Amino acid sequence: MKNPQGQRLDPRRFILKFLEIYEEQITDELKTVIHGYMSEVLHSIFFLGNIHRENIMPTDIFEEKELLKLNNKFSKPFNEFCTHLPTRTPFSILLDVVVKIKGSQNETQVMEYLSTLLKELSVPKPTNMTYSNYYTLEATVICICHYERTGGGITKKFYGASLSCKGQRERQVIISLSCRHTWTLKVAYAVALAGEGGAIQLPQTVKCKAFKRNREKDHYCEEPPCTNCINIFKGATFEPCHIEADEDPNWPYGNCAETESLSKLLNADPALCEQVQVLKNNMTADLDLEKKHSLEQCHAQAGRPAYRDRLCANGNDILFFVPQPTPPSPFLAPLYQ
Repeated sequence: MKNPQGQRLDPRRFILKFLEIYEEQITDELKTVIHGYMSEVLHSIFFLGNIHRENIMPTDIFEEKELLKLNNKFSKPFNEFCTHLPTRTPFSILLDVVVKIKGSQNETQVMEYLSTLLKELSVPKPTNMTYSNYYTLEATVICICHYERTGGGITKKFYGASLSCKGQRERQVIISLSCRHTWTLKVAYAVALAGEGGAIQLPQTVKCKAFKRNREKDHYCEEPPCTNCINIFKGATFEPCHIEADEDPNWPYGNCAETESLSKLLNADPALCEQVQVLKNNMTADLDLEKKHSLEQCHAQAGRPAYRDRLCANGNDILFFVPQPTPPSPFLAPLYQ
């Protein structure tokens, strides 16, 4: 198993833990759902490894016997990680699974389950000198959003994770692909054109609460929003409140967990999405007029010539991965024998 420059190959442990989660489920419905997520996780991890600066391949992550068994059960991600693009990071997929298992309204249980998982995964505790050398899949921040409707009534809670891929290249690609395919159009616009004054105006009754993992305590603590989120997601109520910082964030727009959770909320509530205003330099903008420019920005980032050939092997076609259908059960037990 390759271990470039002392990197800890967290993907193998992440995948095996995902398989354990599947085995723990009792209902056929949950197992069916999680099987699709497993296929998506494998594809996302293999894709990110392929564009990583060290070009980490599936054969670098698994021993030969494990690789053959996984390939037999999940051939689609093995066949398509060089030709099809992911729509989100592995941790975002894991977060969806945890929310389905514990229930979106059970916030404490969701966060405690995530803390336990990360402790079991033994994600390396970084230092200022060495963290950039680790190839990890952990999201450090989780955001939970909901909407309080006029006259009473609260939507269910929607969860999002900060980008869980190391490296500037990986972040640029995932943000660009998310703008193009995953996030709602208004959120994608705010992220893609943030550098040109793009933003959205949300009702104050949209509530966002973020948590950052405390590595020393293996526990999530409340985290105020960064300046990037305040700049592009105007009007929303953030908990805890924003704290002015001496320096601007050193991560790109779209990196934060608020982006994913707000997109899920707006996607689930079309009436709320209609209330959201599109802004350009603090003035109301026409989304139809700005949409083409926004998509061009996404495409320019996701298809830079320097690594276009490693993003998609089908010329100029952009193909997104579709999770593998569920096979007959049982199907995962042989991996552990």
